[in-house]
Amino acid sequence: MDSGIRRLLLFQSLVVAATAVVFLVIFEAFSAVSVGYGGCLAAANALLLARCAHRDMNAPQRSPQQSLAAVYLCVVQRFLLIALLFALGLGLLKLKPLALMSGFIVGQFVLVIMETQRLKKN
Repeated sequence: MDSGIRRLLLFQSLVVAATAVVFLVIFEAFSAVSVGYGGCLAAANALLLARCAHRDMNAPQRSPQQSLAAVYLCVVQRFLLIALLFALGLGLLKLKPLALMSGFIVGQFVLVIMETQRLKKN
């Protein structure tokens, strides 16, 4: 696994854990678990994004149409997996919606911030 994705997952974990502590103090333990689940969804999304990027970098020369199709396929895969995991968390596991969304949003926010910082360096 690339050191960049490890760093991202570490920062996501730390920020989601801090958010879970806030929910634990303000609400209850089940809300903190819901935040953790949302953070896991964000981490899964980041891992899928990294896998798609790695796969595309190692692919043989593609036409622009093939590259665009690969990007669309990756987006659809990520969307379907995250939607399925949200449905599992909210439907089957009966997690707290606000807490779950908070964990996911915080995790995604870390992804956006870290990628923005990486692009500024390049």
